[in-house]
Amino acid sequence: MASLPKHRVVVGAEGQVTVHTAPEVLYNIDALQQLQRSVLGRLGCPTCHSGLPIAFQLAEGEMQQ
Repeated sequence: MASLPKHRVVVGAEGQVTVHTAPEVLYNIDALQQLQRSVLGRLGCPTCHSGLPIAFQLAEGEMQQ
């Protein structure tokens, strides 16, 4: 498994999760799935997304022109 670029995971007060990552992850389904598995593992349930509000966003400063 290739390593992922740096990303930032923010867990809000209500339990919502926002993942800020690079465009090469957001626009590549295999890399995005790898990141999703990583985040789910960090949240304690590596095989289940049920009930977890997770948003994937382009990292600040990575906006495409």
